[in-house]
Amino acid sequence: MTTDQQPASTEFLGGFFDNPQINENPFPFFAGLRQTSPVMRMGEANFWIVTKYDDVVRILRDHETFSSMVDAASMRGEARPPTILFDDPPIHTRVRGIISKAFTPRTLEAQRPEIERLARGLIDKMLAKDSADYVAELSYPLPVMVIARMLGVEEGNMADFKRWSDAIIQNIGTALFQDDGLDAIAHIREEFDAYFRMQIERLRAEPRDNLLSALIQARGDDGTDKLSEEDLLMVCRVLLVAGNETTTGLIVNCARVLAERPDVLARLREDIELVPSFIEETLRYYPPFFATFRRTKRDAEVRGVTIPKDHRVLVLLASANRDEDQFPDAAEFVVDREPNRHVGFGMGIHYCVGAPLARMETEIAMRLLIPRITSLTIERAEDDSVLRPGGPESLHVRFQRDLAAAPA
Repeated sequence: MTTDQQPASTEFLGGFFDNPQINENPFPFFAGLRQTSPVMRMGEANFWIVTKYDDVVRILRDHETFSSMVDAASMRGEARPPTILFDDPPIHTRVRGIISKAFTPRTLEAQRPEIERLARGLIDKMLAKDSADYVAELSYPLPVMVIARMLGVEEGNMADFKRWSDAIIQNIGTALFQDDGLDAIAHIREEFDAYFRMQIERLRAEPRDNLLSALIQARGDDGTDKLSEEDLLMVCRVLLVAGNETTTGLIVNCARVLAERPDVLARLREDIELVPSFIEETLRYYPPFFATFRRTKRDAEVRGVTIPKDHRVLVLLASANRDEDQFPDAAEFVVDREPNRHVGFGMGIHYCVGAPLARMETEIAMRLLIPRITSLTIERAEDDSVLRPGGPESLHVRFQRDLAAAPA
């Protein structure tokens, strides 16, 4: 899935989330902010935190006041390459139009048989073991294999894709907000771009039936190339990096809920048609990215507090999704919650353009997995925090298999 929202970096926030208790379970802390400081300035910095649902939705919808151009270069008025994540209209409109070609209903439905085949194979292999790394066995490879196939690079090195993706996501705050931030991932970007330049050159010479090849061959009204090489590299970065991390996080968080709430697993086994609702509640309860960034283009009043022009705002999606004024029993996981107007995929013009693909992949995986297990236990996790974009690096789990359930 591709994401059209900026993941927040805990590194950029300095010591704010360094407290181990907050990292392990930030939701009581977020609840306290909603009650006492729903709009809070961080010390003397030109940086604010917004926690209430109504305020979060307003900010995400009002791109005229709250800009997505939050990086250091944009703050100084300097030009930089376009990206769907950190631009406003009209650049964002053009870039989103390019990316959206990958997510038409017809294109997505054409992926379904291959997603089912891939998910079934991964789950069969995972359940053949007494314990497994859920990230390495399912939640990472499924989305990256789907995106790689769409881009025509399914024969690429999945380990390299994961290394590039993890490095870019984990350093995105540093890259955005520090003048030398891009230096931290310069070698990763060089490797990534070199690989995809080679693929682009190959597809220019020998077009194939995939999304990247179609974009390469697209022509404008005057017959010239419609997309520059930088445009094409941007498509690859967004799809392969931001997209797979979001879906990986969603599939991981489904497992997190099933481990924490055996009653939810039991109910889903009784009624598998609740899986779509279960996914929506997982997106509310544990969104793949806990926050996103905006910058004020003018002085803006939020809940009676004036946020000055050119101040950055951390929009806490995870807090908005647990706002008691919006969601009855907000701290509870309600598998059939209705309505469920969560902001797990953002809101407004930056609403995640690949959300339908993420939902499809996750629903297919859960429909295949849940009937075959009676329990799921998390044994250990590496760097496990709901604040970590894309989920933990590893998640070792043990299943109690339903031996009477044949593979689907």
